Amino acid sequence: MNLNSFFESLANNASRNFKIEQLTEHSNNEVLREVVRLALDPFTQFYQRKIPIYRTDRPKSLELSDALNMLYDLSSRAYTGNAAVAYLTDILEQCTEPKVIERIIQKDLKCGVSVATANDVWMGLIKEYPVMLCSGFEQKLVDKVEFPALVQTKMDGMRFNAIVRDGKVEYRSRNGKEIQLLGNLDDDFIRMAGDVDCVFDGELLVDGGSGVMDRQSGNGILNKANKGTISAKEAAMVRATVWDVIPYAYFVDGYCPIAYGKRFSSLELLMADRKPKKITLVDSVEVDSFDQAKVLFEDLLSQGEEGVILKDKRGVWEDKRAKHQIKMKGELECDLKIVSVESGTGKYEGMLGAIVCESADGIIKVNVGSGFNDDHRKTLKEKDLLGKIVAVKYNARIKNKAGEESLFLPIFVEVREDKDIADTSKEIK
Repeated sequence: MNLNSFFESLANNASRNFKIEQLTEHSNNEVLREVVRLALDPFTQFYQRKIPIYRTDRPKSLELSDALNMLYDLSSRAYTGNAAVAYLTDILEQCTEPKVIERIIQKDLKCGVSVATANDVWMGLIKEYPVMLCSGFEQKLVDKVEFPALVQTKMDGMRFNAIVRDGKVEYRSRNGKEIQLLGNLDDDFIRMAGDVDCVFDGELLVDGGSGVMDRQSGNGILNKANKGTISAKEAAMVRATVWDVIPYAYFVDGYCPIAYGKRFSSLELLMADRKPKKITLVDSVEVDSFDQAKVLFEDLLSQGEEGVILKDKRGVWEDKRAKHQIKMKGELECDLKIVSVESGTGKYEGMLGAIVCESADGIIKVNVGSGFNDDHRKTLKEKDLLGKIVAVKYNARIKNKAGEESLFLPIFVEVREDKDIADTSKEIK
């Protein structure tokens, strides 16, 4: 069985059910199972997201199963730096299926198979990366917040974790993929952590020299870090804003009983004591009522900010959508999955015209043709878009006479390289 061809066949069919059926049919294939695990497991990293240039004319003496075993020397960091690049190059040149190794190294099967899909086929194969998400605004949630509470500026960059263990730091996106920052923030985070293994939670932003770049431009650079193609010059522009710190053991467990007010106070003390150069603390104001929170929200909107997060200081950290941290946003936005791509017409003939997107449960479907610039239309191809998650802004959720649900005035924002699963209809306002 040629696994690269198998993954290509999965990529050419957007149906999740088709992918599950095909994977289930070959679920007894141990090499396939291990490839899927290595590519999707967020706790197995190879620290080499950029694929080196390698020869294709060498004799193929290395079976894929043997090549997989050799990858463990990269994940254990038995090889680092130039030695790791040379080691990976040797594997790619000798392996019978080098393109499969590329998928593993890049932590992307490139066929629309997510952790959830893999676990539907092989129960418990992959531990999902823990992440605490905020809830959308609902008055019933606000009514349960105990004041005084915290109101923090909602950042407009890329969500990330800085994981510091044994004096070393690595960066992960919200879906657990490695973010390569080429050492740019290492000294700051290692100094912040001291001798404690911990995880910092926050947002990455890009400083263009005259201030923080707009979301599309900044996240375009950060997506390169996610793919392992960022340059040293670009990495040097990256800054971090943090709002939480969680002991590592609690983070892996998916639950931390320490109240947020105490965690945030610890973070404030670390910032004041360690004085990092490229890390800032999120703007935070204590409020005594929801009315005060609304005044801050409206003031920040007038300044061009995206919104705020209202946080109950009693809240624990948990691997779920927390009801004690509530988003207040000026515009509606959701994350949808691309299920098909339409070619352009007229002046956009031969280029990208629109993307057809839907919610994770398929209830909301929408054709998105606005928000793309000329560069998007020229460079974004169907093979690169199908199955990807995209952020879409909109004015309202609507329903036609047939009862089919869609979004009013949808606008493309960006491809979410840091996310694998779309929002469900229940999460979309």
